[in-house]
Amino acid sequence: MSDAPLIPDDPEECRRLLLESLRRIGELERVLDATAADYGDLQRRYAEQAESLALLRRYLFGPRRERVADDPGQGHLFGLGDAAIEPDAPEPDGPAAGEPAMKAPRRPSRPRASLDHLPYVRIEHDLPEAEKSCPCCGGMRRRIGEDISRELEFIPAKLEVRVHVLPRYACPKCKGGVAAPPVPAKPVPGGIAGAGLVAFVVVSKFADHLPLYRLEDILSRHGVALSRGTLCDWARNAAGLLRPLAEFQRERVLGTDLIWTDDTHVTALGGDRPGSTKARFWAYLGGAEAPYSVYDFTMSRERDGPATFLKGYRGYLQADAYGGYDGIYAGSDGAIAEVACRAHARRKFFEARPNAPAEANRFLEWVRQLYDIEDRGRELAAEDRRELRRESVPILDRIEAYIDELRPRALPKSALGKALTYARNQRAALRRYVEDGRLTIDNNASERVLRLQTIGRKNWLFLGSEAAGPRATVLFTILAGAKRHRLEPWAYLREVLLHLAAGETDLESLLPDRWAAAHPEHVLEHRLEESRQRAARQKAIRDRRRAGRPRRD
Repeated sequence: MSDAPLIPDDPEECRRLLLESLRRIGELERVLDATAADYGDLQRRYAEQAESLALLRRYLFGPRRERVADDPGQGHLFGLGDAAIEPDAPEPDGPAAGEPAMKAPRRPSRPRASLDHLPYVRIEHDLPEAEKSCPCCGGMRRRIGEDISRELEFIPAKLEVRVHVLPRYACPKCKGGVAAPPVPAKPVPGGIAGAGLVAFVVVSKFADHLPLYRLEDILSRHGVALSRGTLCDWARNAAGLLRPLAEFQRERVLGTDLIWTDDTHVTALGGDRPGSTKARFWAYLGGAEAPYSVYDFTMSRERDGPATFLKGYRGYLQADAYGGYDGIYAGSDGAIAEVACRAHARRKFFEARPNAPAEANRFLEWVRQLYDIEDRGRELAAEDRRELRRESVPILDRIEAYIDELRPRALPKSALGKALTYARNQRAALRRYVEDGRLTIDNNASERVLRLQTIGRKNWLFLGSEAAGPRATVLFTILAGAKRHRLEPWAYLREVLLHLAAGETDLESLLPDRWAAAHPEHVLEHRLEESRQRAARQKAIRDRRRAGRPRRD
């Protein structure tokens, strides 16, 4: 008996079986195509999740600094062969004949603290009388000199009660009335706190990031029990007193044509919903014409906050790619020009390096060339800096052409695809900084002034109510102005509180830049020196890199 399948003799039956087999083959091919598509989708999703996991691990355990270090033992950027980023020529073993050897610049030493302005207390440590006699002849030894050893000691701060005596005068003959000097103005009407104590409370919480319960303990060590509720009332009164000066700075910033802005979150109690809310502090920085840093507060990140603050503004607005700004740009009819942040665009390519090293590193090298040009123009006037930035235009053209070349080949949801999409969407705004020498290549300045909030929220954790936000913006504005101009914050804030409590209307003289010029003794010179030394070190590093890595066009 044969094992071969039986083939019917009827042609119609054979045709039916053949069509059924073709149908089954088509169904199997459809299932196979669907399976292949699902497998490809799973591969893409796996790659996306792997990238997200790598970024999370780097955020939790890796270095935060986005630094690309050159390895002298290999070709630059994997030997891509681009004219702008060719591998360096080998360096000679020694200096050429007739050329002096270059010495590595020595790291500048930290300036020693000056103690001449402090009070000196002389403490004599004399020998006992029995040891002043000479053991050889028995006579008395004479003093022939002295050795001096200095010791810097700490004396805890002290509280004192100042009793203001206001004598009254009257005529003993006609008894026509009583005359008395006016009661000195206080930052807290009817309260016991002086301007120095209120300034200490405000600086401690909003500049030194001390929660009020810690400040309560600090004051109790000095023998004064003040509840945190009382301290909170003093801060609230100080905010009301300082509001005109903060509003004056706000008007100055909005009156210019150049603003940097950014925002950060903070937990706030209250609002429309029960429980806590993720509220926002918004920073707005003015340029050289208005060197002030002002803040705004909203209970959400909706566009209404910056739209209300910037109502009527005309000029450049440098910010990140937050979508809420798009409506502000579009609704201004061209009055507000968008300036994007190159650091944000660079960060996305840095995050794409693990999975697309050649493409990402090529972009990062071009960005480094842009920053080298900015470093060369750091000390130039605005017009000269604009002229220097003409060198950046060809590099920007290469970046945009490379983005257009890569984008069709990159997966849209991959790290590289997201970086390309971000840079392409911000193309015009990313190169607008070359139009005006006052603009900056990135928005890092506004991010730095938000440290007051980002460090503070790790200590005081949240705002107690929705009304506390606007009050905090006033105090942050005043303290940020003092920090920007390197002022000792307590001395500046105490002086401002005294003047405003006395009804001072000349707000111009109380601006931080004007007050610093009038009171140079309260400028923190060591901070200025630190900034100068840090800038010099960074410039030396970049100069050495440029000298060792000549650009090839």
